[in-house]
Amino acid sequence: MKKILAIFALLLIGCGYQPSAVVTKSILDESVFVDVVMDKIDPRNTVALKDAVRSGIVERLHRKIADKSSAETYIIAKIKRLKFSALTYDQYGYVTSFNASLTLNFKTKLKNGEVFSADTVGNHDFRVTRLVKKVRDTSAVISDKDRFDAIENASKQAFDEFIAVLAMKGLKTSEKPQ
Repeated sequence: MKKILAIFALLLIGCGYQPSAVVTKSILDESVFVDVVMDKIDPRNTVALKDAVRSGIVERLHRKIADKSSAETYIIAKIKRLKFSALTYDQYGYVTSFNASLTLNFKTKLKNGEVFSADTVGNHDFRVTRLVKKVRDTSAVISDKDRFDAIENASKQAFDEFIAVLAMKGLKTSEKPQ
């Protein structure tokens, strides 16, 4: 088993793999200010989005959250589009599952002062029918909890895509001659 892990580690190192946190070091400051533009129609989910982005900055990119005055880097996220689409129906024509598609815009000021904007998309599929006492509840209504969970999961996926955009920007920056 140790040989397999050693070979895997050598392959990763040999191919030039670097974690996103390392690649983005050249473009992101150690402390980052994160804000989310409040959506007047859906303020509760805006708060969930802000929490998801903040935890992603700390857990995935290993940066510290800072206030606006002390951070050289900032990330401002905004919900551009949120759409729920029916995916499947039962034999009676009731919707049994939905897809939540969330488009986020991330406006980012980098260490060097450059400001760039990136749109990313996250999706989440979920069921709305439940089996209650051996009887299928065919209510096609999306509950607040289902909606909240779907937006939270879609925002995490959109943030993962944003991290990939940042990593590519970091690689391009590190490849430029100094």
